Amino acid sequence: MSERTVPGTEGPEGHELPAPVDDGKVPWRVFLVIGLFVFAIGAVYWATAYEESGTVMLLLAGALSLWIATYLWLRQRAATGPEVGAARTAAEAEAAEGHALPGTGTAEEGEHYLPHASAWPFAIGLGAATIANGLVLGLWVIVPGVALLALGIGGFVRQTRRRD
Repeated sequence: MSERTVPGTEGPEGHELPAPVDDGKVPWRVFLVIGLFVFAIGAVYWATAYEESGTVMLLLAGALSLWIATYLWLRQRAATGPEVGAARTAAEAEAAEGHALPGTGTAEEGEHYLPHASAWPFAIGLGAATIANGLVLGLWVIVPGVALLALGIGGFVRQTRRRD
């Protein structure tokens, strides 16, 4: 059996399937390329169009893309560190013996919780969009937007407190 195969995963002809490829570097590299490309387009736009708002939007889009690339790079770098691998091995050993380390439990044990599917995030987004439109149109649109946003946040918080 070669080093790159996973035992117990046989294909249709009885051959071992190759091990899955860890492509953790791909997402941050994609965002890095996009950010650099948008910065280059922003520089060309600034030099040729003489228009400030489009230049600012392009530069902001490039900066946000590089921000995401940095976050993904730091996250991938932290996940592949030697101390993380040792901690995972220790956690797996403790879990095998029946003693789970704090913070290493599964979702079934109740340590991690995500709310159920809900319509409240839609209400929150609609309220925020209404407030944003109210900044352009006037106070008569902001007031219902604030009420809708408050209703959405209140309903979402109330729903997440119940852990069925």
